[in-house]
Parts: sequence; C-alpha cells; structure tokens
Amino acid sequence: MDRKERRHVEPDFQIARLERKHATLDARVNELDSHKHLTTEEELEVRALKKQKLSMKDQLEAQRAAPES
Repeated sequence: MDRKERRHVEPDFQIARLERKHATLDARVNELDSHKHLTTEEELEVRALKKQKLSMKDQLEAQRAAPES
C-alpha cells in the first residue's frame, strides 16, 4: 500500500473506530435511561457518557469534513 492509499484508509479506519465507540456509549446511556430510578452514581455516569458521546460526534464530524489528500 502506497502513502496515498494509506492516507485514504486511515481516516476511514478512524471514522469506523469513532462510530463504534459512539455506539457503545449510546448503548450504555440507553441501558441506564431504561432504569426507573438512577442512583447518584448512575446519574453522574449518564452525564459523563453524554459528554463523551458529544465529543465523539464532534470528532466524527471533523474527520468527515477533513479534505482528502
């Protein structure tokens, strides 16, 4: 694989990795949200997970918007 091909594959790999991580975080948030009542620790976890999800989404958008060389 030459350098140009590698630059094209690496962003795709990063996007796929970020999408998987975002989906994992989303699944955990949904799991916690399905509980009738959350403990204080669970509420804090949900808040932290949502911040991480937002960060992942921002990173995904940046990767997708990055021009291909």
